[in-house]
Amino acid sequence: MNYSFRKKNKIVKYIVIHYTGMKNLKLAYEKLSSANSNVSVHYLISRKGKIFNLLCPKYKAWHAGKSKWKNDSNINNLSIGIELENKGHDFGYTSFSKQQYISIKKLIIFLKYNFYILDKNIVNHSDISPNRKKDPGEKFLINKIGIKRFNYKKQINKKYKYKEMLKLYGFHEEYIRDYENSCTKAVKRSLNYRKICSTKSKKFLNDFSDLLFS
Repeated sequence: MNYSFRKKNKIVKYIVIHYTGMKNLKLAYEKLSSANSNVSVHYLISRKGKIFNLLCPKYKAWHAGKSKWKNDSNINNLSIGIELENKGHDFGYTSFSKQQYISIKKLIIFLKYNFYILDKNIVNHSDISPNRKKDPGEKFLINKIGIKRFNYKKQINKKYKYKEMLKLYGFHEEYIRDYENSCTKAVKRSLNYRKICSTKSKKFLNDFSDLLFS
């Protein structure tokens, strides 16, 4: 299995949620546990809800790739990765199972308690790499695991510019500058939109505002 040692000054503060994006669990398990795959993860959850602990969280897994979030880069250094079995957008994207939601909720409660992770630091792979990734995608319903990521107090009579909203969401300034359309799509996935495009309609802007400030 691929892994690295975390540097002493790098503490775990994020949980990153993925989908496997492979045709079945066996292929995903083999790839995530192979030393030749150039990828790894801490936890894998099957559609039946079985949790596989593939790597101890004290080690750095190779799950996030090139990534940025808020003021942090190389999110592998600071995160725990969870993969959910799902064929993904390339092989037949489906809704996640009830058993998966039950298991990931239990796992996240455990990780939050043991690593002092805040809800606002539980993110999607598409958030930290919006120009490259779609997972876990628009069919992942984060409300089913009791996570409230945003708790901002809206300033009265303040009209927020769109890029300000993207920054409040958590996107790194480089992604906002270079990949604004990809960031928009990532937000729509978080909002569970069926149609994912970069159009910023009035409804979307209202939904985005409600996500941040409700």
